[in-house]
Amino acid sequence: MNKKKTLIIVIIAAAVLIAAMVVLLLLPKGGSSDSDAATIDEGAEVSYSTDAKGVHQAVVGRDAGGKITSNSYGTLMSYTPAELKAMHLENDNGTLDITAVTPEGEATVYTLVGFEEYDMQSGAPDGIANAAAKLDFTMVAGEDNGGSEFGFDKPRAVATITYTDDTKAIITVGADAPQERGTYVKFGDGKDIYLVETDIVSPFLYGVNDLISLVINDSAADVATSQAQVIEVTSGGSSFTLKPYTGAKFSSSYYLTEPQTRFASEGESSKIDGGIRGLYANTVKLVNPSAAQLADAGLDKPYATLYAEYSDGNVRLSASKPDSDGEVNLMLDGRNIVYTISAEKVPWVSTSFEKLVSEYVLYPKMTALTGMKVNGTDYTLNTRESHTTDDEGNESTSTVTTVFEGDKELQIENFSTFYDNAAMIALANPDEAAVSGSPELTLTYTYDDGSTDEVAYYAAGGTYYVATVNGTVMGHARQSDVTRALDSWKALSES
Repeated sequence: MNKKKTLIIVIIAAAVLIAAMVVLLLLPKGGSSDSDAATIDEGAEVSYSTDAKGVHQAVVGRDAGGKITSNSYGTLMSYTPAELKAMHLENDNGTLDITAVTPEGEATVYTLVGFEEYDMQSGAPDGIANAAAKLDFTMVAGEDNGGSEFGFDKPRAVATITYTDDTKAIITVGADAPQERGTYVKFGDGKDIYLVETDIVSPFLYGVNDLISLVINDSAADVATSQAQVIEVTSGGSSFTLKPYTGAKFSSSYYLTEPQTRFASEGESSKIDGGIRGLYANTVKLVNPSAAQLADAGLDKPYATLYAEYSDGNVRLSASKPDSDGEVNLMLDGRNIVYTISAEKVPWVSTSFEKLVSEYVLYPKMTALTGMKVNGTDYTLNTRESHTTDDEGNESTSTVTTVFEGDKELQIENFSTFYDNAAMIALANPDEAAVSGSPELTLTYTYDDGSTDEVAYYAAGGTYYVATVNGTVMGHARQSDVTRALDSWKALSES
């Protein structure tokens, strides 16, 4: 027999021996006498009653010497959420009252008393109701002696629950047990201390802020109402106005009208547009804040504001300056709530003119042009639709552009390479600058509606060129981009 087979036989024999020992341990000692059978834990000995005020009470069983006979598990009360009438909480977050009504055959409806105009956060009242309806404990931890051992010298919460049978339960929440074993509670007027699972009673620590919905506003109902007709932003003392671009000459969604009229960055304007509707907060920080609380939240004089008009309504928002954690305090006009939200979800708070201006000096669609002049050389462009049908009868439509320099038709691939290099010259910065001398590159675009735009680049020394559109300085372009456009134009001329 080889060593491998011998090892397997030894392991099997050991397993059989262990199984036999377990069976022997489970057998009643001294034969089959029932009185000597293994003890089954039937839970703590607790007697229940309702006092003259209708408050549920529980008393743990003790022996003649006053020692608890069993500190095992048990249940303090057993109702269903449908049998709740009201829940009153007092904790470090203040006081709140929730009423509960369960129409026959329907879900329970919860109302936060005094805050009826606000939607409640989904699931939050259910957490309180579940703890208020049925409360199990894992062990009897001891008796309250007035000390701080269990945290009842300064309870964290007191919950008073009223049921549909007009009885009540009072649950007092103390400290959390060591090693995350649970949380200590007392029940009714008794001094007995019970250990319960922390997640079950943690909803008793909720304040009003924890119950208000985190939905700040709704998303647009459809595409027709999704784009703002105007967006007005103030951020850090600067003001900006965005309006939608509906023309066909440029691939832009918005253009700026304040502080200057020019096309907006597609990336930044898209982010701002996406940070107005359908906002969801991290937390509700304040409800019905006082003037002093607004000042502490940085909202008495907001760092940023936004006003947006839509076909189905308007939105006004105000925000504090982002903090070190990347959060801002935010308020929606018409709702007296201060929310916290990640600054990245509301990029308009930290926008700037440099971020908002287009990434390009001027980038028209080539398909919108009928002509283009480059440093005095004229090109004629014609774009038409081409319809084709494949072998299976499927029709498709595409655009075809032809380009001529005088009578000579140019290869569209060569012209497109030059066009991309010239039209897509990036705006390095929107800084003010002075123009001197003659431009080294001038691009004149003629559109299919007969209008024109002239873009010119002037050497400014160093690695920048000053870029102008129709004589207005747009800022600076990089020398490398202008040089690339000139080189590709030279290559086009030689092709």
